[in-house]
Amino acid sequence: MSSAPTPPSQPSRSAANAPRARGPLPPAIGVLANRIAPLALLSAVAVFPLANPGPNAIRLLFVSLVWVATSVAWNLLGGFAGQVSFGFAVFYGLGAYSTSISLNAGLPRPLALSVGAAVAALASLLIGLPTFRLRGPYFAIATIGVSEAVRVVMTNLAITGGASGYRIAEHGAFNQLTHFYTALSLAALAVAISILIRRSRFGLALIAINEDEDAASDLGVNPYAGKLLAHAVAAALTAAAGGVFAGYADFIYPGGVFGFDISVAILLMPIIGGVGTIWGPVIGAAVYGFVHEELIASFPQLHLLLYGALLILIILFEPRGVVGLVGRIGRLLNLESLYGGNS
Repeated sequence: MSSAPTPPSQPSRSAANAPRARGPLPPAIGVLANRIAPLALLSAVAVFPLANPGPNAIRLLFVSLVWVATSVAWNLLGGFAGQVSFGFAVFYGLGAYSTSISLNAGLPRPLALSVGAAVAALASLLIGLPTFRLRGPYFAIATIGVSEAVRVVMTNLAITGGASGYRIAEHGAFNQLTHFYTALSLAALAVAISILIRRSRFGLALIAINEDEDAASDLGVNPYAGKLLAHAVAAALTAAAGGVFAGYADFIYPGGVFGFDISVAILLMPIIGGVGTIWGPVIGAAVYGFVHEELIASFPQLHLLLYGALLILIILFEPRGVVGLVGRIGRLLNLESLYGGNS
């Protein structure tokens, strides 16, 4: 005789009333947020001048957009490939001077910026061919030496005015919005290139080089060629940023665009935001762009010291910068689907 089936046990009243643990949000929400948020940010920045915020506010945002392009560019080499360079002022300055000379020669602005980018890309190959045979601190030291050598040469080069600087002859009335939207277009282009590279086989090769160059070589990756290509793309974007700034300033001089503080700033921004990520360099550039002038005004002799102290603190306590901090908060709030390792 078969026994009657045992009824399922009923949960206790206390268990039924207990709060349920929150799981991660659906992945679709995270994907949607990752796609909509950049477009919303781009739209907000694009319409910002229409609110008549004033010339100084537009200038600050313009400078921040220029820094975004340089920060994202450095991250292609220093973040993805792990090659820490202190010499990106070379490409920034070459872009500024090449663009300025091209503008004075009568070239339209887009073509002048392209000339500056091409000159910097060629210079990156000339610099990278010997320096990428070095590794670790030796490569970093070599980039410092190259940067200072180029600055000294440009200071004594008569064709560009030497230490007296070089002035761009304006062919029309100054239009701040034209320069602003040029910087915005360049920043958007730099971010788009960063995303495409990060999601490509080339981006995976750069990350493999960063993790273990010898192991990557054993797996069929050519570290030397990969670093040269990343260096050229980063140099071109940095030079375009220098050209955009030169077109706005109408006057440049070697100590301003080839200065070591430019190289430090370009390196510091992605570290503040999150080196090796997509949006970390953008965040770091935005932070740097808005606080840089305030620090210089308040501490004209100590701002580099403050940047150095900030760099040490970030490396010690949050190596992934603002993106890493947001990720840590997200894990505490159980919001894994809204952030990712490639943020």
